[in-house]
Amino acid sequence: MSKHAKFFDNFSRSIRLGIHTSAPARVIKYDAANKEADIELLFMTVYKDGSTEQYPLIEGAPVLKHVGALAKDDIVFVAFSERALDNLQKKPFDPDASRMHDVRDAVILGVIEL
Repeated sequence: MSKHAKFFDNFSRSIRLGIHTSAPARVIKYDAANKEADIELLFMTVYKDGSTEQYPLIEGAPVLKHVGALAKDDIVFVAFSERALDNLQKKPFDPDASRMHDVRDAVILGVIEL
């Protein structure tokens, strides 16, 4: 493989690793009253040099209405919003943030039974 092809392969991989779409996670704490959970992603961050690191704890991830009560150590599947959810409301809104596909904007879709 030429140096140029290798550069573009690495560049493309770096971009794709920075776009978060969905992932499995473990429930650390569940707040039933607010339907929110603190979760730990089971995937790890992969850096350009190939080294890995655990993602930080995601606090207060909303749980979709159809998902029942969660318990500590449940394995859930989460999606990451296309744009920031900080200003979420019941009508169309401007997210007013440049954050996109960020793990801080996780939403719990359901439980995975392993």
